[in-house]
Amino acid sequence: MQTHNSAPPGSFNAALVSVGGTPDPILKVLEHHRPPHVWYFCSTRSRATADHIQQTLDWRPQARFIEVEKFEELGPCYRELRRRIPDILAETGVSPESVLVDYTCGTKTMSAALVLAATELFQHFNYVAGEQRETGGMGRVVSGTEKPIQQPNPWTELAIREIERARDLWHDCQFEPAALVLEQVAKRVPRKLTFRAIATLASAMAARHRLDFKTAHNLLNRLHSQLPPLYDGRDDHGIIAFAISANEVCRACAADHAGNTFLRELLDNAIRTAKQGRFEDAAARLYRAMEMQGQIWLAEATNNLFVHGRCKNKDLDKIPPELKQLPFCAPDAHGEIKLSLEQLFRALAALRHAEAQIIAADIQLENKSRWRTATEKRNTSILAHGVSPIDQKGFDEMKQIATDFLHFDLDREANPIPPLDTRWFE
Repeated sequence: MQTHNSAPPGSFNAALVSVGGTPDPILKVLEHHRPPHVWYFCSTRSRATADHIQQTLDWRPQARFIEVEKFEELGPCYRELRRRIPDILAETGVSPESVLVDYTCGTKTMSAALVLAATELFQHFNYVAGEQRETGGMGRVVSGTEKPIQQPNPWTELAIREIERARDLWHDCQFEPAALVLEQVAKRVPRKLTFRAIATLASAMAARHRLDFKTAHNLLNRLHSQLPPLYDGRDDHGIIAFAISANEVCRACAADHAGNTFLRELLDNAIRTAKQGRFEDAAARLYRAMEMQGQIWLAEATNNLFVHGRCKNKDLDKIPPELKQLPFCAPDAHGEIKLSLEQLFRALAALRHAEAQIIAADIQLENKSRWRTATEKRNTSILAHGVSPIDQKGFDEMKQIATDFLHFDLDREANPIPPLDTRWFE
């Protein structure tokens, strides 16, 4: 028998077939593949046809019958298939990958139910078309003119469910699980390189979100040469531009010294982390960003004598006299000056830094200090020095303080990680 897109005989261990009034299309398929197992999905009316087919076959495969009474109703047909198929797989030990599903015969409802149920488990589908049909080309296939058309599971080929799952994980900033989903599905889809490249992008975003910028930068560097050929002039829906801009951010953040790009990325990270409901972690990031802003300002004000809030022994004689007279600017046992969060802004205030003067004046209010009220929540939190978790209210108070005193824009990300666009896979 000549087939169209048909696997060679012996490729399948089982065939799941819908049965209608005529046995010919099913017999053609079964006689070609000769599977050792045949599972008949039939109605009470077509059970006799299923029995006839089984008796006609000369190699006597093991048979199972999934029989439905309400064969014109989608719900009962689908429900019975979903109930019986897992049991049959368990009983026979047949692998789902070695099952051919033929949905040619039976009522339209039965065929629809079979495809719906089978796409969840099986990869190989078959439909028997024909060169000639009765009733002016609109009726049954004329016996002897059958043309089987074997085709893959469209869900598997297009990976629709997996893409949607990765999209939802990505949306929740769960980039590592999203990368894993895409890596796994890449093994069984035609566009393997595209899926693997986007999995790499997800892994890079995972590293970026956990503040591992060197790893993110290295992963994004790989994509620099991988992505353009995959789209080859087609609309890439912004993925290449995003990968480039993300790499620029991660490269800047991978440097030894924190700068404004790093500060902004830390703020963006705090926003994303808060959206995940991880307010304790978000507060830790925001607290560090507040400290980093003071460190950057002090580095600028002292011509980089202070880096990350520290002045080394060799530079002590160069610090401005306004700082030398401050008690907390005395060198420690190692001959270095190390400034805490409040000390940073008090030092800057001594250098007449306008924003820092406002902060230092508020800190002087002590128990009435808005700055201290917010930062103390962080200091007594679980991830700092206490056991009191920071909730959304506590985080929002820190956000407001950071906005009022440091002019941070915390309503939106400056360098956002955009949603995963399902069109990237097309």
